Amino acid sequence: MSNHWLMAIGINQYQYLQPLGYAQADAQAIWNFLVGRGGFMPERCLLFSDTSPYIAGHSTYPRSENIKLWMYWLCQEGLQEGDQVWFFFSGYGLKSNGEEYLMPIDGNPADIAGTGIPIRWIYESLKDAKASMQLVLLDINRAGGTQAGAQVGSQTVELARALEIPTILSCQPTQFSHEASDLQHGLFTAALLEGLRTEGGDTSIATLKRYLSERLPELCELHWRPRQEPVVVVHPATKSHQVILPDLRVPVASGYYAEAEERNSTTAEAGVSGTVNPSFVAAQHNMQTIASIPSMENPFNGNLDDIEPRSDLQDEPAAVSSSTSTTQAKNGHPGNSKNAILAEEDDDDEEGTFWRQMLLWGGGLLLLVLLLMSLFGRPLRQQTAGRQGGTSSDAVSSKSGQKGAKPKSVEQINQERLNKAKTFLQNNQVSQYSQAIATASLIKSGQPYYDEAQDSIERWSQIILDTAQGRAQRGNYSGAIAAANLIPKDPQPIYAQAQKSIKQWSGVVKQQQAYTKTLQSAKGLVKPGEASSYNKAIVVARKIPAGQPAYTEAQKSIALWSQSILNLANQRASGGDTKAAIATASLVPKNTPAYAKAQQAIAQWKRQPSK
Repeated sequence: MSNHWLMAIGINQYQYLQPLGYAQADAQAIWNFLVGRGGFMPERCLLFSDTSPYIAGHSTYPRSENIKLWMYWLCQEGLQEGDQVWFFFSGYGLKSNGEEYLMPIDGNPADIAGTGIPIRWIYESLKDAKASMQLVLLDINRAGGTQAGAQVGSQTVELARALEIPTILSCQPTQFSHEASDLQHGLFTAALLEGLRTEGGDTSIATLKRYLSERLPELCELHWRPRQEPVVVVHPATKSHQVILPDLRVPVASGYYAEAEERNSTTAEAGVSGTVNPSFVAAQHNMQTIASIPSMENPFNGNLDDIEPRSDLQDEPAAVSSSTSTTQAKNGHPGNSKNAILAEEDDDDEEGTFWRQMLLWGGGLLLLVLLLMSLFGRPLRQQTAGRQGGTSSDAVSSKSGQKGAKPKSVEQINQERLNKAKTFLQNNQVSQYSQAIATASLIKSGQPYYDEAQDSIERWSQIILDTAQGRAQRGNYSGAIAAANLIPKDPQPIYAQAQKSIKQWSGVVKQQQAYTKTLQSAKGLVKPGEASSYNKAIVVARKIPAGQPAYTEAQKSIALWSQSILNLANQRASGGDTKAAIATASLVPKNTPAYAKAQQAIAQWKRQPSK
């Protein structure tokens, strides 16, 4: 049996780009769905986000180096013949010199090629892997107003077609991806999750394309966002009918148990040990680890139900352990299955059949609860049908009558969150303060430790602002802007000051860039051996005022060019053409290092008789 893999990346708090709101939630929700309802094994699903934990000592923080190392391992060692792999990314995508890049959390728009992850490398890595099916899902945000963010997606489409890797992009190259606070997701990911839930285990790229093409524009209109239209690339066309989710032959909530036993048995018989990896050693303990890490959600407690599905489409029905119920879950027609069962009974036995069914469902539910309690070390939390008003704690009390491990209280969870936030503050870097703020912000109003968390957030925000102002004082305005962009909207006074400073510094940066172009223009005027060209270059370079970063270089260039003019004059005087020498030396401007020497030479040459 083939294995199903996932590599999901979602980044909110970029170090050098404007923070995103829900990219991390997008990746987490995809992970939750594929593990909780899609039949994927949790130890084969890698999650990279702002707060993702270490796995057996290996970082999953979405830095460029970490992503590349895990990607290399997955494609070279993890994936085996017949495996299927999903690659999901929610974050910034930029372009440089015609090449497109996914930006990791440390990606710098000033050095896209040096800090980004090339799209070409990702596709070539997936193509070289042994997997029989690859699926790439890209919810790419573009840096609006910059050349680097323009037309991102064109190269991706070409690569997907050329390498025959099915790919779905969140929007057309000329459009932008958007988020919605009501959904707590990007619009594309929200529509994607709806589509996966609606189609269930029979989902193919073709059915998903039909759903997204209709639903994504609807969500844009519903949430007052500019239109987004997905791009679906499938080549050859026969791949569009390939089922992309595993065949769920067992209850969805516990399906990966049976699948794991079958796979482990197959692996043991074949003598394969290649799946033993640091990530999977830890994953064997993941059942306890996931429950103990505040930043990680239980796979069955994501935000999937927070997204309103289309009213005209039924949600995937719950599954039970009987073969009849499995067919019922796959077909989505519980009424027909029930009628088929009742048709086999006599009319006089209808009441007995009803109670036998209730007993079967109740026993199956109890077995499922016990399995989940043993899996996560705590009772399964109840999922709500929609987002609740007010605050919602992470620890929801279990159903009455259930017995198991005592769930963590909100106070314990928030204390762990606050402690985790403080662990980031080791190297006094603004990116780490930003991580700490993001973690502390998970503590909501009215919950224990909220006031302490808010005090810490205010203090850390002020430290980031002080650091930004220090960079500006040293002339590093780009670094100052990057730091100030990490300050959250609350506390409002600090955020307002940061935005005011960013506006001021942005003006300075634009001015610096303009003067840099002025210096480049001056250099472009120089023609070796032509004295007048040096004079023209000096006139242009003198437009750069003192205090600008380009000023020092401009003054050095002016000194060099004025000396070059004098050197040409001396050469002509040595040749006996004093008249030409005087004319050349006269081109040395006043207030240049060579001006005094030029005037002395002119006086001397005038005293000499002309030849």
